[in-house]
Amino acid sequence: MALSVMACGSMEEAPESAIQSDPLEEQVSELRACSTSLDCRTGCTCSTSGVCVGLSSPPPPSGYCDVAPVRACNTGADCTSGCLCSNNVCINDGGFSPPANCLLAPPDSYENDNSHTTASSYLGYPQVGHTFHRAGDVDWVLGATNINQLLTVEAYNLRSAPLRLDVHAYNHATRTLGALLTSATTTVCSDITPACMVYRATVNVTPGVYAVKVTDLRSVPAGSDWRPTSGYDLKMY
Repeated sequence: MALSVMACGSMEEAPESAIQSDPLEEQVSELRACSTSLDCRTGCTCSTSGVCVGLSSPPPPSGYCDVAPVRACNTGADCTSGCLCSNNVCINDGGFSPPANCLLAPPDSYENDNSHTTASSYLGYPQVGHTFHRAGDVDWVLGATNINQLLTVEAYNLRSAPLRLDVHAYNHATRTLGALLTSATTTVCSDITPACMVYRATVNVTPGVYAVKVTDLRSVPAGSDWRPTSGYDLKMY
């Protein structure tokens, strides 16, 4: 960003009443302070000097990055509990205190699947629309096979989320988690293409029930992630 100062005449000619505070000081005082980029709006980032600045070139309009972030919405379904959609922004519904954090995404239709005892069931076709509604979210899915096979689990159609896939043995009768059989923490290849952006875990199994754990690995503060909701689709075969 370039700053220029232009003046006409000499300082001696300027009346005392015309001398104002430094415009740069005024500008800096109005900038939005931040500790991480989650404190800044979409299209802005937290600079090394601790203020929100534009990511793009040319930069966004003056003052754009000085405004607090909000979660965009089309309907109330896009907002978490305790919030409503008003003028395409999630805001508190005015209910009981403490107020809800309206920067959070609502949970997906598979919740409450945060433990193996409340896991969703894989019914033989892909589970689409999984989301990590907050950083550190964990999803559990139970799948079964009646044959000896190479079991493959895939998280695909990724939406901005590094994740971990774990496959465990499982005793469904007692709801007991068994041994960790295999894991995947990297995509199948490194190129940024749809074919590569897949996490895949494979293991030889015998007839029985198996528990799949999908963990969000984003390194952002839990409860602070207002960015477009991370997610994935899941299939087992």
